[in-house]
Amino acid sequence: ITKKKMLVAVVVVVSVVALSSLSAVSGLAGDSTYYVFAYSWTPEFCYGQPTYAGCKNPQAFWGTYFTLHGLWPQYSNGGYPATCTTEAFNSSIPTSIGWNDMTQYWPNVQYLETDSSYDSFWEHEWTKHGTCSGLTQQDYFQNTLNLIKSFGTPKSVTAAVGGTISAASLRSDFGGAEYVSLQCTSGKFLNGAYTCWSKVNNLPTAQIVCGADVQKEDTCTASTLTVTSF
Repeated sequence: ITKKKMLVAVVVVVSVVALSSLSAVSGLAGDSTYYVFAYSWTPEFCYGQPTYAGCKNPQAFWGTYFTLHGLWPQYSNGGYPATCTTEAFNSSIPTSIGWNDMTQYWPNVQYLETDSSYDSFWEHEWTKHGTCSGLTQQDYFQNTLNLIKSFGTPKSVTAAVGGTISAASLRSDFGGAEYVSLQCTSGKFLNGAYTCWSKVNNLPTAQIVCGADVQKEDTCTASTLTVTSF
């Protein structure tokens, strides 16, 4: 565990590097080909950020289910559009959708819910990715929540919390190796997953095979993965 904690200090850096290799290119709102739907495994993330408010006092839900990282427009020939408009984040949207749902499924563990910076994560996701979706803010956040509610955490992950799971079986549970890009710290500690979704009228519609650049983002190199618990 001591060795693991030393390694996990680089979780955030590794994640940022992985995401940045999905290259941003110029684009217009709504012109992407499909969506990348990004999950986060909060217990593993929190090993690298033990002083974050949400990590010190996590919701029980986060310990057994994936939470949201975001819904990201993507191009089938590689790359993704970013910051497509200057439309500012509307801070009333989370309350309009349902504050409890937003904080349960899409938490910002860095801050207390009462902190004025709590919605900075949602603001980032809207500014960088949501503005390229072609959706209103209400529709972008609501449909992203709907997606994790209907296509959430495989039962095998919940059953393996605090233990291990076969990487091959987990990829199968997500539809197969071409349909998911697993995310790991140090190759074996599960910290998230990317799945890919077709779009109709800019709404995520059905799971599809991920583009080659997204498949290459799979960082789980071990055959057996650890599913960290709080």
